[in-house]
Amino acid sequence: MLEIKEKNLDRREWYTDSDRDFTCVYHKDEHFEGGIGLITFTGVARDEVDSPEGRLCIADRGYQWLELAPKDGNYTLTAMFHEGELFQHYVDITLKNEVDPDGDARFYDLFLDVVISQKGIPHTIDTEELDEALASGIVTHEQYDMAVETADEVVAFYKNNFEKLCKKLFEYKRLLETS
Repeated sequence: MLEIKEKNLDRREWYTDSDRDFTCVYHKDEHFEGGIGLITFTGVARDEVDSPEGRLCIADRGYQWLELAPKDGNYTLTAMFHEGELFQHYVDITLKNEVDPDGDARFYDLFLDVVISQKGIPHTIDTEELDEALASGIVTHEQYDMAVETADEVVAFYKNNFEKLCKKLFEYKRLLETS
């Protein structure tokens, strides 16, 4: 059933049968303000998905997901790491993010997503789900337009800032690993 779902920074709604460590902080610097979390999978069944570039393992023992939920933003970013390598960025377009003072966060998924490959190539996906949500009255025209505009902004940002963003994501990951 298609609906706007509340999701959590630690992704507890997805991996209920996994062992993982999770830490989060509220962070503010010149580039970002909001919740940053780090999930380290210590025991999870291998999870593979179809990606714009073929089948891809996104979760397994030792994989890490760096999660960013900007305060007052309409997206969350999951940067996926394995053996110290950043191999995919996944951006959920959101209706809203609610970030706690400790950095934990909830967000409301608006169906549309942007996947960025290891080489920095962005792909907007799940447009058909957003179209269906509009046709079914689950999202308004304003929410639909906001989702499309946000996805377009994410794609443009990645095209112009991929290297800088990757560097910053490694900094945020180190911040959480040492806290």
